[in-house]
Amino acid sequence: MASYADLHAAVQADPRSLPKIAALLKLIRTQKLRQSQVVATHGKTALQDPRRAARVLGDDVWAVYEQTLVAALDVDDAPLRDACQSALLKRFGGANPPSQRLERLEGLVAEAAGDWEAALQRYKGVLAQNPANSTALKREVCVVEAKGAGREAVIAALTKLTATCQSDRGAWQALAEAHAAAYRFSDAIFCYEELTLFDPTAQHYMRRLGELYYSWAASTTAKREPLYRKARVYFAKSLELLGPKHNPRAATGLLLTCSAIKLDVRGRKSDPDDELNAALGSLAASKLKAAYANVDPFLRECNEKLLAAHAPPYARLLPKKNEETVSATTVAVEKLVVDDIAQE
Repeated sequence: MASYADLHAAVQADPRSLPKIAALLKLIRTQKLRQSQVVATHGKTALQDPRRAARVLGDDVWAVYEQTLVAALDVDDAPLRDACQSALLKRFGGANPPSQRLERLEGLVAEAAGDWEAALQRYKGVLAQNPANSTALKREVCVVEAKGAGREAVIAALTKLTATCQSDRGAWQALAEAHAAAYRFSDAIFCYEELTLFDPTAQHYMRRLGELYYSWAASTTAKREPLYRKARVYFAKSLELLGPKHNPRAATGLLLTCSAIKLDVRGRKSDPDDELNAALGSLAASKLKAAYANVDPFLRECNEKLLAAHAPPYARLLPKKNEETVSATTVAVEKLVVDDIAQE
């Protein structure tokens, strides 16, 4: 089978050859390549003479019209868009029930014009015929987000999409990030856990789970240590899955998590987990030193400051006992002052 480069070169050598243009456009369709300018240029040439195009391309001429219409929307070629839309409406318009593919294309044209309500109506019509039409469901999400309907509306649209297309990884990830942006960390974590079922060895899913657990722990005052421990597990797993390759983002997360467990949660209290926590913190520090060994001096200096503030041994980072006493006294005094003001 000829490659895209070969077919593109053949068309450039003979830009008026309809069989060569048809072969190039078919390859772009079947391999789902995003070459909008190429499609618009050569599709326009192929469809310049509709009768000749129909004779040479046969039934494929309608696929070329559809493909060229979408490319015209991408490159903002209004005359080409209108010509393709008119030809498709003349051939497939007026059907009862309406053609789902034509309705979807009409929705795309409405989106390009910024007519969000008209686009939504088109997609709702498609979904009325086929509630499992994933393309229409995805376009609904895009329209809801583009028209500024708000985060809750976007989350509702994405939830509807994942309920129907449960194997759509992109939908699950988009829903997870929407929940994370709304500080709904438990919902975001659920979505990423679903993603790990698709690919349990994907280190970036593990790293993101670590980040979400860390953010959840940092944003709450109750049961922080179990959340930090979960974050530590996922950061460590991300490092393990990537093996000897540098993974500074996961290493930084592991370093900060181990530091938070000891410095922010436990303090001077001893715990059977302290040895493991320090070992993982040291591992993260060594990974970061290796990752930043041959980078710009400024970045290396930033990494050294991070390690100085968070790397084991933690004893040097814990406040001295007299400092702890002063801090506790200060907090107590501040509380008394606040209570006095409240009573007045």
